Amino acid sequence: YFEGDWKEHGSVEKTGMIIFSGSPEGVMDEFHNPYAYNLYRLDTQGGKIIQRITGHVLAGIEFPHINTTIDQITYNLSSNFDPWLTPDGNILFSSVQANGSRAGGEGRVMICADNWDGAYPRPIYGNCDGEIGGASGRSQAKITFGDRRIVYVESPYMSWGVGQLAAVSWDAPFNKTYEKLTGKDGGLYRSPYPLPDDRMLVSYAERGDFGIYWFDFNKGTAGDKVYDDSNWNDHQPAPVYVKYKPRWINTFTAGKNFGVTTVTYQPFDQVKVEGYPHSWGTWICFDTTLSDQPVGPYPHQKAKEIGHGDIKAVRIIQGYQCVEPDSTRFRAGAGAHLLGGQRSSSNSGTAFQQRGIIGYQHVEDDGSTVTSQLADVPYYMQILDDKGMSVQTALAWAYLRPYHGRICSGCHYGSYRGRAFKNIHAKALYNWWYDDRSHYDSPF
Repeated sequence: YFEGDWKEHGSVEKTGMIIFSGSPEGVMDEFHNPYAYNLYRLDTQGGKIIQRITGHVLAGIEFPHINTTIDQITYNLSSNFDPWLTPDGNILFSSVQANGSRAGGEGRVMICADNWDGAYPRPIYGNCDGEIGGASGRSQAKITFGDRRIVYVESPYMSWGVGQLAAVSWDAPFNKTYEKLTGKDGGLYRSPYPLPDDRMLVSYAERGDFGIYWFDFNKGTAGDKVYDDSNWNDHQPAPVYVKYKPRWINTFTAGKNFGVTTVTYQPFDQVKVEGYPHSWGTWICFDTTLSDQPVGPYPHQKAKEIGHGDIKAVRIIQGYQCVEPDSTRFRAGAGAHLLGGQRSSSNSGTAFQQRGIIGYQHVEDDGSTVTSQLADVPYYMQILDDKGMSVQTALAWAYLRPYHGRICSGCHYGSYRGRAFKNIHAKALYNWWYDDRSHYDSPF
């Protein structure tokens, strides 16, 4: 059976899906690296695990000879990696954010969470100006059981997989909850693995090879040795114990309404748009003028002070993965004198990436907007004034999944709590319910 009608539709073995990080052959990320990892889910029964949940077989990359189906669930032009299942059913992972002049052109690595189907990515820590750690690498994040802290490896370079251990609160991931767990012993850490009894395994090396140790939280260093083969580096301990059953997070409605969009985020849980293209998603922004960024010269900052009525439209820009088999077609570092630095090319002065305009959407006089567009592609947005000039750019790659809906609360970094949803009676919300205002021609 499935949640659409609860009738029996045959039987299938109850198994889970595998979430993994993979990179297609021949791509380049925004730093000219010959890879760009994203997260995928693997159905070990040829799509029938999803059929048990939704009533329809999962479609994607098919491997009929081994009866598996793979579906890409995140879309980033740089890499998303190190997925891990949280106790409440989310997928926690690291995400390289390097769109354009992001972080002074250097980019940064943030810790992100998403639903198991890729429907609702949420930045957790490391994505904002002023957060402790700056442009350091953040990887291998996991959540402790007792005090619910995100423990991760913090390193001085994005390419490092080793470093020191740091932590922030899973429930309140702000600077005030940041804590550096190690750094006094001169050693390097990798592969933290918290256990339900509040102990934690780590891979640690002081000078030579890595071994597996229990971590001593009181001393802030590796404690008792568990295993260390002097001829090998020992990483990624995976203790065997009875795992928790994660909370089920349902992010879409299918069944008899499959092919008809049903947005399941409050307050839209009854909204249905007939005749909706199967490859599209929908998003709404309650207030495009809501921003915690100052007026400044950089794209992510505001070009001028704005209020309701000043923003007339949004421009939606798609990112394209760079595939350049002929290295003579571009010159790396062509914009070295610009913000993009050495990761620019003759293709872009600020970053190695390609872009195209998906289209424009009208903004209501209260700052709200809603639109439907291509899903399963990376995109970002710009807010435009009455002359069609960009006032502010969201320098983060977003994406929608097919049939899904997303809520945006403004143009800002971080959660911006307390003010994000004040405009709950946004005009765009009611226009979405009663007529389709979507158009993809420039309003200027």
